[in-house]
Amino acid sequence: MNNPSFYGSYYTQAATYASVAPSSGYSTDPTKGVCTANPAHRTLGNHYPGASENTATYCSNDPASNTSSGYYPTQEHPQQQQLYSQGYTLNTKDAEMVSNHYPNSIASSANRYTTRATHASDNPAVQTAYTQPCNRFETSTVLPPSEKSLDQLPLLPLADSTVANDDNLCWTWTTYPNTVQPKEKDCSAANFFPLREMVVPLACMYAPLGALSIKHLVLDSSTQGQCGNCGAFLSRHGCRPGEHQWVCLSCQHCHALPPSYTEVHPARLYDTVEYLLPGPRCVGEDAELRYPAFLFLVDVCLHYEELTALKANLLRCLEWLPSRSLVGIICFGARTTVWELGSFTNEGIAKSYIIRGNVSYEDSELIKQLQISQRRPVRGRFLLPLEECHFGLTTLIEEIQGDGEPLPSGLRPMRTTGTAVSIAVHLLESLRQNNRSDGKPGQGGMGNPSEPIRMVVGGASMKTTGKILLFTSGPCTRGPGAIVGPEKAEMMRFHRDIIEDNTPYYASSYAFYNKLATRLSAADACLDVFSFSLDQTGVMEMRNCVNLTGGTLICGDFFTHEQFSNSLKRYFDRCDLGAGREDSGGYVARCGFGVSMEIHTSPNTLVSGVLGPCNVDVAANKAKPHRTTSPVQIGVGGTTRWRVSTLDQCVTFAFVFDTAILNETNGASPGRRDGETRFIQFVTTYTTVDGQRRVRVTSTLHPVAPQASPPVYYTQHQAFDQTCASTVIARMLICILEKFPKKWDDTKRWLDTLLVKFVRRYGTYTPNLPDSLRLSPCLSLFPSFMFNLRRSEYMMVINISPDETTFKRHWLMREPVDNCVRMIQPTLDSYDLEAPYAKAVPLDSSSLRSDAIVLMDAFFNLHIMWGATIFEWIQAGYHETPDYAHFARLLEAPEADAQAALAQRYPYPRFSRTDANGSEARHIKTRVNPSVAYSQAGGGTLNRPAASAGDDCTNLIYTDEASIEKFMSSLKQMAVSTETKS
Repeated sequence: MNNPSFYGSYYTQAATYASVAPSSGYSTDPTKGVCTANPAHRTLGNHYPGASENTATYCSNDPASNTSSGYYPTQEHPQQQQLYSQGYTLNTKDAEMVSNHYPNSIASSANRYTTRATHASDNPAVQTAYTQPCNRFETSTVLPPSEKSLDQLPLLPLADSTVANDDNLCWTWTTYPNTVQPKEKDCSAANFFPLREMVVPLACMYAPLGALSIKHLVLDSSTQGQCGNCGAFLSRHGCRPGEHQWVCLSCQHCHALPPSYTEVHPARLYDTVEYLLPGPRCVGEDAELRYPAFLFLVDVCLHYEELTALKANLLRCLEWLPSRSLVGIICFGARTTVWELGSFTNEGIAKSYIIRGNVSYEDSELIKQLQISQRRPVRGRFLLPLEECHFGLTTLIEEIQGDGEPLPSGLRPMRTTGTAVSIAVHLLESLRQNNRSDGKPGQGGMGNPSEPIRMVVGGASMKTTGKILLFTSGPCTRGPGAIVGPEKAEMMRFHRDIIEDNTPYYASSYAFYNKLATRLSAADACLDVFSFSLDQTGVMEMRNCVNLTGGTLICGDFFTHEQFSNSLKRYFDRCDLGAGREDSGGYVARCGFGVSMEIHTSPNTLVSGVLGPCNVDVAANKAKPHRTTSPVQIGVGGTTRWRVSTLDQCVTFAFVFDTAILNETNGASPGRRDGETRFIQFVTTYTTVDGQRRVRVTSTLHPVAPQASPPVYYTQHQAFDQTCASTVIARMLICILEKFPKKWDDTKRWLDTLLVKFVRRYGTYTPNLPDSLRLSPCLSLFPSFMFNLRRSEYMMVINISPDETTFKRHWLMREPVDNCVRMIQPTLDSYDLEAPYAKAVPLDSSSLRSDAIVLMDAFFNLHIMWGATIFEWIQAGYHETPDYAHFARLLEAPEADAQAALAQRYPYPRFSRTDANGSEARHIKTRVNPSVAYSQAGGGTLNRPAASAGDDCTNLIYTDEASIEKFMSSLKQMAVSTETKS
């Protein structure tokens, strides 16, 4: 690839591409890279399947230029080619490991992620690739002579971090040592999260309700195999064949083995087991099942077309809900209207209560205005089973009208969003308090909302859970929760205003929704927000109502767009509302309500916290003290018990652990043994959609690395998972910004310090010689992930609204590893005439060729961009001519791949097709590395890089941001410098 004639031929002919039609009369074999051409097209060089025979001879005579795609050699790959272009050299083994890191997400019953190295030339169907244009590090697996003694260290059985299984676990490190307790345990705003010896903490990504096969289910009471001392559950790791005792690995207590736990019991065969607690569903007792309540909050300040589309989708929702689930509806505009469905069903009269909404109402005032009492409870009036009120609710939705006359151009619509949400919370609290555990009727919502009220029959929870679905298309401008005034002259708040405390509404609105979040959690209810507007709607202020309760946040532009209808359909699919029906057998549960989580660990491991949509389980901590936790709290810390109102099988938490248990004086811990393992057990208790109570237990043993093992020990054993670690670090960064929103610069310095320490510890180099730095293949992509994280919307606050930032943070804190990595570093696939299939290319501006089509998948955005030459052929209509059917197939290939991604993605992403100079091309050009960019020169003239002289402007990026080359150069200098203070 260093052959100058190859690049010279490419760039010389690039200028003639626009005037040349796509070749006809050719045949290609994508798997072999062999093409036969029409001799009439000899001027195209070796970049099209219509190349001449002389050109093919030239390719075969030069092995370094033999290509199957016309751009990259068969024996080289995108990342490796970039390294070559910079003058670096890689041995074959290292090049294979570094340049082909394609984490293909393999669907499995456990929703796990398998990372496998795949040759681009061997597998033309590769769809995803996290290949950065250049790692700017040479990689080597050859150990320095002074480190040969590593062979004498014990080889531990590493924890499985990358192989798909039924445990839904993914670790940052497959082995991790016990570290020394630091002198200073302060985690102040200046220090954020302290960077310990290993730099990246021990953490795991765990999906509590991940997909599970039926062989892991047990119809039995879980209390028989539960430790009476600490509450941990029996696991196969604490049992020995032939013995009638089991050892609790959390507290080391011995217990008699229950008779039902034979050697073929799932708890003794698998790490993950789920207990289906006996209840009315299982034993046939005559008891009423409690389906979730769904309360719809509808914004009526919409244009006619949008309101019509919203009503049509609401009517579709009624077909997806269980017939016995409770439903209700509240409309809000300048005032809030609470509809009494019971009067329409029983009396044939549509009765409603109109709340002014300009002030905040106490519970007693709402009880009086809504006329709630023991004789007139919430259930039966405002919330009814769908099967009883289907006709009435359908009629009400069809007759919803817009709110008032058109407003003057200088005013915003009056919305009482906060009042509507607070009334909905009160109705669900009242509904919950009517279901008292003593069987007596409640006080109509006048009791203590934080009182845990339960009705349990045979192990099944009979309390009613709920979901509030908020559909809004603008900001709240009236009453509690207002984020802006009605005058359009008053600007909406932006990130800079929040940092500088220039937000008259933010503090009061944020505090108002935080109080509602606490009440929602106590009522086992969640808030799901569907915000579709070109303006901000205030989701930043209400984010804790969504995040702390396990709710869902979906943002878009219009209710008329397919983005809304498809996202709404997939929202109900994730709610798993079909569970419990006769055709499903009730065994598969993909969603849970009233979820509580607890962790049990061995004494050598402390819990720092969890990063994800949950809150501290206050009631459980009051009932029984939790285990000792780490002094360093990360995310929701200070406890080993958490609670969330609802979860689906895709929600993934990041649990962070602290292993600093060694004494600083002698570096030892009492009773420590070589080859020790740490025991970690996750216990998740939840209720299915049809009211059945279940307990899922996942137990694992994680090996403890030798205490004196050098850094190269972890690279030698491939102990580091780059994608999982990048996801955990990104969530930690978001946690810092949520806690200290004004410390953007300090947060960026914390991330830079972490990366410098990481490279310095695990790289091999000669001090003060940046070019001598080497990183192992299992570490080489981590710096590029951090580079893209710094450039992403999670760190950059320019040209992005606070609501959009909240939306993207919401999904990064709940999605699995593969989706989170795609948010941090999008994938880029290229299609050309010689390779009309998805070919992974670097996320670099050099990949934006005029003769190719690129497909970028950034999770929230999916974009197809045609090169300048391709777009001219489209305008000329070549794809409509039978002689150019191969060109039509080329256009169809990225379209088919995009549609396949759109068919699965939730939330439904923004999708666009554009040419290189179109407005939508900015979505791609802002995410790629600007390796080819204009630079500002003296005298106001613009100079372009010499390497791109004579080329078209397809791959030029107008930006002042530093490229990854400059970033890596600075990183190497900092890492190898002996003067840098860490």
